[in-house]
Amino acid sequence: MKICGHGTVLALTPLGKGVFMDIEVKRMSPTAVEMLDQLSAVCKRFGVDYYAASQNQRDLLDSIALHEYQLKKAHEQGMKRSEVPPFLGLKRSDRSNDMPA
Repeated sequence: MKICGHGTVLALTPLGKGVFMDIEVKRMSPTAVEMLDQLSAVCKRFGVDYYAASQNQRDLLDSIALHEYQLKKAHEQGMKRSEVPPFLGLKRSDRSNDMPA
C-alpha cells in the first residue's frame, strides 16, 4: 500500500493465486461529502435503502438531494429561491420565489 499526495491510496489487492489488481482510492472532495450527507438524509427521511432501490427511485432520490443541497448552499449565501433551479422543472409561485432559500 502506498499513500500518494492529496490522500490518494494505491493498493495491490489479491484476486487469486498470483493475481493482483491495482486499486486507486481518492479522498472525496468536501462538496462530494456534503452531497452524500444530503442524499443519506433524504433516504433516511423517506425510509429508503438507496442500494436496494430501483433505478427510478434512485433517480428521484438523487434529484431531491441535489435540489435540497442547492437550496442549502443558496441559503448560506443569502440568495432567494428564485436563484435556484426549480425541482424537476416545476413552476414555483411568486410567493415561493421571493422567499429566502
